[in-house]
Amino acid sequence: MPKFFVSPDQIQGDQIRITEDAHHISHVLRMKIGDHMIVCDGQGTDHQCIIASIDDQAVTCHIESSLQSPSEPLVHITLFQGLPKSDKMEWILQKGTELGISAFVPVEMKRSVVRIEPKKEAKKLERLRKIAEAAAKQSSRGIIPCVEESCGLEKVLARASEFDLLLVPYEGALDQPLKQRLEALPETTRKIAILIGPEGGIDPSEIERLIRAGAVPVGLGPRILRTETAGPVTAALLLYHFS
Repeated sequence: MPKFFVSPDQIQGDQIRITEDAHHISHVLRMKIGDHMIVCDGQGTDHQCIIASIDDQAVTCHIESSLQSPSEPLVHITLFQGLPKSDKMEWILQKGTELGISAFVPVEMKRSVVRIEPKKEAKKLERLRKIAEAAAKQSSRGIIPCVEESCGLEKVLARASEFDLLLVPYEGALDQPLKQRLEALPETTRKIAILIGPEGGIDPSEIERLIRAGAVPVGLGPRILRTETAGPVTAALLLYHFS
């Protein structure tokens, strides 16, 4: 069944008015009055709806039932991703959204080849957020993951206390496997952050600062993963553990 996202203010009583996807619904999907769809408020609630009226400008739906989205994981995962080259961030965002990551923050680090360009930041952020929304629709998420502005490591360090756990996959932590760390976590763990280094890896001085802030370096095994692989792999392991 098709799924669409709206903002909470587009839901009035048992009626929902969809404007942004109206053309797609009427001309691409060729849906008609009486057809059913799922409309999500972007905050985790799915509404089972039936189309009451439809045209190019708006689709009005009647809510038949509502429930918490079954597709959202038990843990909230934030991925702090060292700025990667080329279009890798887009790939990370798309696959991470499909897996269940809740928030993404691009991070400029010592070994980042790519640097934050303030003049291009707004346009790039808009594109990334559209990718997250499209991936959320495709994978039937209950939320659209938050994509934050790029930042430096200082912001990550300042936010470390927000999370129950800040994991740093690191090739120098093979003696601290992720599996072992997960098995020691309390069942009440709900907010986890992952920090992934850029192509050049995490500088030792950055690891030291992260540890002082409470971060936990972990190993993902004997093979070195690419920056665009490490985040989704770590998230998948976390979500499997908490499923």
